[in-house]
Amino acid sequence: SGDLSAFCDQQGKHLTYHSQVDNVISSINSSRYYRLQVSETMNLDSTDLDEFYRFFRISGMTHCSGGVGAWEIGQTLAGAGGSSENLNLDPESNVLMAMVRCVEEGVAPDTVLGTKFVNDTVDEGVQFARKHCRYLSRNVYNRVKDPNQKESWSYECRV
Repeated sequence: SGDLSAFCDQQGKHLTYHSQVDNVISSINSSRYYRLQVSETMNLDSTDLDEFYRFFRISGMTHCSGGVGAWEIGQTLAGAGGSSENLNLDPESNVLMAMVRCVEEGVAPDTVLGTKFVNDTVDEGVQFARKHCRYLSRNVYNRVKDPNQKESWSYECRV
């Protein structure tokens, strides 16, 4: 159902992400749900939806983890080298901690920082990092520098 009114009325917070190269579930499904189910059913634009529902498209991530992009967003122990003792608890780069901060402090994320480790191995170091924007915004490669550098990317709002 696209009617999340009861959830919204209870001050619920919904944060979701979808892999953009998901090999199991089409990445179109989540944006379709956002636009055609929730937005249209509730007659709310993205600004109004942002109050309780944030959706992030994670470029280069396959189903839930892995891939060629900056896919590590705190959703696995991979970014902690497989150890819960080394967990990244920064809400800027850990999607779970972003949700906790949103619920407990009322600070909803506009971006989630993703990391790509060399050979997907923490011990080999960071290959690159990239911000993933809340929908309808997106990150855009400026085609002027090395795509692995943060300054090679800008963020723009799409309607």
